[in-house]
Amino acid sequence: MSSNSSNTKTPFDKKKWRTKKYSKKQKIQEWDERRKKAVIKKYFKELNESNSLKMTKTRSNNDLSHQPTKRLNPYKEAQERYKQIQEDKKTRRLEALKRKEEIRQAMEEYNKKKRYKNKKLSKKTRKGQPVMKERLELLLEKIEADVCNNTS
Repeated sequence: MSSNSSNTKTPFDKKKWRTKKYSKKQKIQEWDERRKKAVIKKYFKELNESNSLKMTKTRSNNDLSHQPTKRLNPYKEAQERYKQIQEDKKTRRLEALKRKEEIRQAMEEYNKKKRYKNKKLSKKTRKGQPVMKERLELLLEKIEADVCNNTS
């Protein structure tokens, strides 16, 4: 019977839905609950932070060899950050130029092959018929390239 009761669907309670949707009192209550949860969460977070600070203080007191790191003045820090940014920009620019050059060379090679192939295919006899010798040569080159790629 317990499995039967869990499978049955509870009827829709329109009054409950209406109060939840439109009641100002309900909305204020929900807001108040969220605020209380936030305050409790903040409280526990501060507790954890204070505990971790206590732990670090005890560690630093126990560790005698620990020396505080010297911090550069803000001007030098900004200068170093600026230099680092400039170096990054320079490397990115060089990489972009390298990629652009590779693309240009690939396009040049592609266009060269295309012109070669088009030149062979567009040859005609005196009567306007395509020259089959050129077409056969292209097919032979294509087959040889495939054979070389398959073997290696």
